[in-house]
Amino acid sequence: MACRVAAVAVALTVSLGDGPSAALADHTDPAQPLSPVDGAVAEGAARGAGRWAFVRNFPANPGTDLGFWERGDAAYASTGTLGGGATGRVGQRVLRLVGEDGRVNPGWMADHGSAACQDDPSAAGNLKLQHDVQLTPRRAPELLIDTTDDVGRCHDLGGGGLELIDVSGVGVPGGPAVREIHLTRHDGMSHTVTVDDTRPWIVYNSNGDFAGRAWIDVLDLRTCLGHAGTSVEERRASCRPVVARIPFEADWASQRLPDGTLGDPTSCHDISVRGPRLYCAALNATLILDVAELTDGSGAIRGTPLPCRVISGSSTSAAVTDCTLAADDPAEAIAAYDALGRPQAEGWRFLGTVNHPGRDDGEGGQTGLNNVRVPADEGVSISHQAESTPPEVGEWLLVTDERGGGLVAPGASCEPGLDNPIGNGGIHVFDITDPAAPVYALGPDGRPAVFIADATVPAETFCTVHVIHHLPDEQRLVAAWYSQGIKIIDYAIDESGRWTFTETASFLLPGARTWAADVFRTDDHPDGTRTYWLLSNDMVRGADVLSWTGPANPIPTTTPGTAPPPPPTTPASTPTPTPTPTPIRTPTATPGRTDAHGAPATPAASDIPRPVAAPTAPARPVTAPGGTAGAVLALGAAAALGGAAWWGRRRLRVGRGPSG
Repeated sequence: MACRVAAVAVALTVSLGDGPSAALADHTDPAQPLSPVDGAVAEGAARGAGRWAFVRNFPANPGTDLGFWERGDAAYASTGTLGGGATGRVGQRVLRLVGEDGRVNPGWMADHGSAACQDDPSAAGNLKLQHDVQLTPRRAPELLIDTTDDVGRCHDLGGGGLELIDVSGVGVPGGPAVREIHLTRHDGMSHTVTVDDTRPWIVYNSNGDFAGRAWIDVLDLRTCLGHAGTSVEERRASCRPVVARIPFEADWASQRLPDGTLGDPTSCHDISVRGPRLYCAALNATLILDVAELTDGSGAIRGTPLPCRVISGSSTSAAVTDCTLAADDPAEAIAAYDALGRPQAEGWRFLGTVNHPGRDDGEGGQTGLNNVRVPADEGVSISHQAESTPPEVGEWLLVTDERGGGLVAPGASCEPGLDNPIGNGGIHVFDITDPAAPVYALGPDGRPAVFIADATVPAETFCTVHVIHHLPDEQRLVAAWYSQGIKIIDYAIDESGRWTFTETASFLLPGARTWAADVFRTDDHPDGTRTYWLLSNDMVRGADVLSWTGPANPIPTTTPGTAPPPPPTTPASTPTPTPTPTPIRTPTATPGRTDAHGAPATPAASDIPRPVAAPTAPARPVTAPGGTAGAVLALGAAAALGGAAWWGRRRLRVGRGPSG
């Protein structure tokens, strides 16, 4: 059915200022919008339970990933951009979602022009420039991390990598403006980026590479944090990341060929971290690593760092840490790394992998992003995202398959009532009770537990899953399904461990190509329903704020071996409370510091272990012997965060397929 709603009236916030000693932005002014900020009221097509409401659109800055944070009672987001160009593209757009009074009140805050390529209009539509989003520390963050997986970018024409952007002043009167303080370059560049679950200074770079550069570059950002209140020049002078590498054995990251042999190792497209475990969706495979002992007692990365050099940026006053050995030639980069003796991080352990069927064009090649030999419900073609379930649910791993990609028709085409069993990818579930031997979870019929959504509108392409987010206290996923919009997907697990998926609700806005969607706030109602406030980022529409009110699907409080109840359902015709902006719900009681949702909060920047002295360029750590995972943190009460650290609000970096 169609859902007709009115827009919520909002007022734009004042633009951010900067300290008196800070210079102007290098090539864009964060106080001036780089694309429109006022979109039209939209009518969406709703299906399933509950009630949807449209709130506001921030238009036509082609959208990719998103990230949330809180400062006091206010909540903010940054939305990434697809491609680059002289007009209409931002890079990172900072929005206010919840005001200081605790009410949902979306407004524009600042634009950081990492996609505003004035000198390279041909970059428009470049799918490699996809601007992933991560924030650190997650509690009152100082840095937003932006990615570029191309050999040139707007702020640094010499190579792709990470861009570290100061957001410590967002929501702070007179605080510093949103601008870059440092950049990094990497072999294989940067497709997505992930901040460690319990060490906010440790960052994992995913290059999303099909060319054999099968590794993770790990960054220590301690010198870049803890400088609130200093000038932009001082922050730029202090920030000197240290970079080390986790290299893969070829078999860990290779696809399983039709004859059972392994071949074509790939790197992480995306990484998620829960407690000591790292999950790498490596395109042709999905890897599990233990990173508990990756850092020593001082917080430094164990082992030998890469021989990076600090150079001047080509289009920015911020310095660049250049770790490339051969940026334009994968074979040369691999050979150069081997010639160095393969310096690497230590203290991590490989636990296990799933070698997927991977790409196969039917003739033994890997053209496109599909596997025409293996149906979508029998194997993964593109391991796009890997997310573990909350500990209360059990040891399960959800792997999304961006089969068909989002680009090449008819690879991911669809029509209502007529599925595409080869080209429409879905969500696959693996039992990782024994991480050394992951196996498919099963559905009630004894087949692999795989969820592939029904199509509601015909589309020539983009009929595949893209990004999922697991809600922290429910057996519920929010999924961005490209041309099929936003989906609320529930699951139940019976006493024998068999999975059942239910598409509880969906919402499709006009022309949608939804890249990412997630809940930034939840309000409970006396009748047991919840209102979920969501932000979506769309390749066509830009950013949309909306809400859905419907039945909850809480994690059952049953003991092991008993059957959890099935997910509750509410007929679409059942009235539910009209969502209104109300203060954030009272957090539940939890020991130690918590965020606004009652979940443990990651350390603030003031808690981060400091190097004895800031390293000079190129930065190199002194490896301290000994140390344990508990000693590494050395963060007082925050050291007890453990595997469930900050789950209630953390944003596990996902999405952003190799095709966009």
